[in-house]
Amino acid sequence: MKRLIPALALLALLSLLSMSASPARAYFEEVRTGARGTALGPSAIAVVTDPSAYYWNPAGLADLPKAEVTADFISMYGLSDLQSGAAAGAFRVRGTTVGLGWHHLGLKDVYSEDQLCVAAARRVMVRPSGHRLAAGATFKFGRAAFQPYSVTGQPGLMDHGTMSKGSLDLGLRWQTPWRTDIAYVVRDVLQPRYEFVEGSGGQLQTVRSEVAAAFRWNRESTFSLGWRQVAPGRSTVSAGLEITFYDVFAIRSGLSNLATIYQSYGPPENIQYEGGFGVFHRGYHVDAVASTTRDLGASYRVSLRVPIGNGGRP
Repeated sequence: MKRLIPALALLALLSLLSMSASPARAYFEEVRTGARGTALGPSAIAVVTDPSAYYWNPAGLADLPKAEVTADFISMYGLSDLQSGAAAGAFRVRGTTVGLGWHHLGLKDVYSEDQLCVAAARRVMVRPSGHRLAAGATFKFGRAAFQPYSVTGQPGLMDHGTMSKGSLDLGLRWQTPWRTDIAYVVRDVLQPRYEFVEGSGGQLQTVRSEVAAAFRWNRESTFSLGWRQVAPGRSTVSAGLEITFYDVFAIRSGLSNLATIYQSYGPPENIQYEGGFGVFHRGYHVDAVASTTRDLGASYRVSLRVPIGNGGRP
């Protein structure tokens, strides 16, 4: 019974688990990586080009200037038993950028998720006029695992075991000569299904699309706007803003779930806000972000990005 209670708490907090007939509602939802992208919200798919682009938009890896590694340190909603972390790296091989990523989310002694990713991206079109098109793909291998737990009035332990599935994200990023970049991402093309309880139907990760545009009205300022399909027949809108000062400091903010303002399934107060900053020098970056939600409170993420070698993009 002691292990059942925290699992129910995780259901209430993140909608990740359901310890009734089907033990899960939405696996691998909290897998965002990189404090910069998190601060800008879902519209970051048009902006991020560091190793964390393997998650946001794999096509963004094509514009990585040099080999780099990054690590995330995360505190989620002030819960010591809820653990999360991420790491990624990317490097160039003959015109193609290859990225590797890992993300972990777990509730101590109850449940854990680990996702390993391999991504590749390259420019598929470059025009003298300034148009550049990049394409990328990320293969995701996810492993979800339950720890055995006891239920009052039932003999023995309940054990849902572990399950591993593969999936695929595809992305495009079009850089225009008009200071505007446009991105498109389609997620979970392979539609993995996690069915821990036989006959329950489990959780199907359906194909979802995202579109975003980023406008740079000067070298220091970028505004991004995105549309995201969160489920069949349900979508939302997000916006992000980044302002850089003297090439050493940046402030960022993002708004998600803006569609709840005019759609009937949620009130305006369900809007999610992210705010953060970054400090960088000679390719080294320290980024931080705080994400807030109405019901869950705040979570915090700090990312460290470190360049490897001196080679730039050819």
